[in-house]
Amino acid sequence: MKIGIISGHSIANLIKDPEKIMVETAFGDISVEVSREKKHDLFFINRHGEKSDVPPHKVNHLGNIQAFASSHVECILSIGTVGSMKKSIQPRDFVIPHDFVDFTKSRQQTFFDDKRVHVDMTNPYCPSLRDSLIKNCKKFHEITFHEKGIYLATEGPRLETASEINYFSKFADIVGMTGSPEIVLARERNICYASLCVVCNMAAGLQNKLTADEISRIYTEKESVISNILQLTIDSIDVERDCNCKNDLSKVTL
Repeated sequence: MKIGIISGHSIANLIKDPEKIMVETAFGDISVEVSREKKHDLFFINRHGEKSDVPPHKVNHLGNIQAFASSHVECILSIGTVGSMKKSIQPRDFVIPHDFVDFTKSRQQTFFDDKRVHVDMTNPYCPSLRDSLIKNCKKFHEITFHEKGIYLATEGPRLETASEINYFSKFADIVGMTGSPEIVLARERNICYASLCVVCNMAAGLQNKLTADEISRIYTEKESVISNILQLTIDSIDVERDCNCKNDLSKVTL
């Protein structure tokens, strides 16, 4: 099976001896690292570009997901760094989101700009992939993880204000800048998608100051366990998954 990994950071020891290729898409050429892991082919994309320097509001989401689709990837495991909006979710915790809210403003949201296509997002994250992530997180007793959480996507690149976080926290648990439209585009291309989020800070108003260095430092601290969780999850993914991710696209004209 072909499995995609997408992250804004490197993942140590996961992609072994990769071959770097450029995948041509209608949305630009995308750099992909390809490697073999036992029975699976892995396709790694840094969502922020080959040099990891594209700001969150400029990420080429359509190009990234189309590169996976053109490579015949069936599943995508996404890694994201997030802020917590709930005191019960602390820095260094892991969250496996089950739903999301999109507060982005100016991003291209769909592959379907020339026809009326309506994608069902009742269960946006693949339940089968989520179950695999949950099962394998439980094997690491040294971590705290949350089996459910609502991810809220903001536009960036600035971090949120304390008043925004106070408002957002009424209907979401964690906040990031890249989870959407990535997840929607994956569903539009009939690709199973699940996310493992690393909490790197408390959001504005819940701690005195937020710094990019802190986010990077906590991710680096957790990079090894992220790699191990993904490794076990990849090994446990079934070719036949109990989900409707491939069937949630309606092309009925309303």
